[in-house]
Amino acid sequence: MTNFYPFVLILLIGISFSDNAYAAGSDVNKQQEKSIKILTVGNSFADNACQWLEPIAASVPGYNISVTKANIGGCSLEKHVSVIESCKNNSESKPYYKKYCLQDLLVKDEYDYITIQQVSTLSFKPESFQPWADSLISYIKRYSPDSEIIIHQTWAYAPESKRYATWNMSREQMHEGLVESYNQLADQLELEIIPSGEAFYKATTSQDDIYLWRKDAHHANDEGCYLAGCVWFGKLLNVSPKKVNYVPEEMDNKTAKFLRKMAHKTLKEL
Repeated sequence: MTNFYPFVLILLIGISFSDNAYAAGSDVNKQQEKSIKILTVGNSFADNACQWLEPIAASVPGYNISVTKANIGGCSLEKHVSVIESCKNNSESKPYYKKYCLQDLLVKDEYDYITIQQVSTLSFKPESFQPWADSLISYIKRYSPDSEIIIHQTWAYAPESKRYATWNMSREQMHEGLVESYNQLADQLELEIIPSGEAFYKATTSQDDIYLWRKDAHHANDEGCYLAGCVWFGKLLNVSPKKVNYVPEEMDNKTAKFLRKMAHKTLKEL
């Protein structure tokens, strides 16, 4: 019995030390996961989604997102691939920021995520995604093999968009078509989706006075950019958008709270 108690004491100290060491290691890993870098390979809809993404993330203590953009207005998956070819064949062709080719941006930094998307006018046409998505992803993996590629699901236009008459479809049909198209691509390539389009639809069908588009009825207004940014934050960092504290100037706090709630609900239900 004389030697028993020192043995127990040593054992307990050892267990306590191991637990603390594990906890410390977990904290280190958690801290490393709080700051991420992303590269968007998209168009103006990616610009919209990232308009306030950095301050949204920074408003939650301990979190940070850094955004680099390879966006061209109205750019489809096919055009991004053609731009790659243009850069190969013409050393003067620098389409991103007018001074970079995609390869330049891919090797410029180490990104946690690289987003891709289809142009909104083709988003509801699944046949428009391939083979361009495969070509673009193959190129991205060649120069940034450690980055996770994730799909940015764009949104349907406002109900009054004149393009619906041209296309002979409704907003509901555009939304259903783009959801199907993006899901099909994600399943085919085993990629995750940032569900901005789902959040737009959920928010505007849940509350009648919420309007998320600019006057062109296509691009996101301040509220739409904020909603998309909250969705991106929640998806990329696996943190509830309800924790976001940032609210853009002149945006009503009640509206911002509702949009954060819709972002949270969208991510939770998918």
